[in-house]
Amino acid sequence: MKKLIILILLVWSMPAFAQLHSATLTASGLTCSMCSKSIYKALEKVPFIKSVDADVEKSAFTVLFKEGEHVVPDDIKKAVENAGFYVASMSMTAKFSSEEVYNDAHVNIDGNTYHFLNVTKQTLQGDQTFTIVDKNYLSSAAHKKYGKYTKMQCFQTGMMESCCPADKGTSKRIYHVTL
Repeated sequence: MKKLIILILLVWSMPAFAQLHSATLTASGLTCSMCSKSIYKALEKVPFIKSVDADVEKSAFTVLFKEGEHVVPDDIKKAVENAGFYVASMSMTAKFSSEEVYNDAHVNIDGNTYHFLNVTKQTLQGDQTFTIVDKNYLSSAAHKKYGKYTKMQCFQTGMMESCCPADKGTSKRIYHVTL
């Protein structure tokens, strides 16, 4: 009986987790297939990216991540920018296991903090896709639209501020996202 109680307590107290496995991004500034090829090659060099699939007509790229690797969205954005282009939008997909989200929730995913905006209270289970709404991940007008959903200073800076729970990630960088 003691073993059963201990097992129940362990399972009940286990933290929820999420593992990023892919991202889809749209790049801006492309004029030809050589532009797409330049971004493709830059993304292939990012250490945590397993594979890249390009859709030249839509200027879109789908990347799969290596399992167990620490994924840094800013490194993906930097690769696109180093190729001479910009990220117009980026969505990421993660496998969730009972992660509660709501407006202004800070969630740790793969060691990064993700601040959810314009989200009703819900529990994420299985594969879920969310969109990064930080500056330089979408138009400034779209970014400004999401500002009405939070009063937290971290939305403006993209960095952990006094408004943020300190135990939600290992990085001072905070990514603002919506479902």
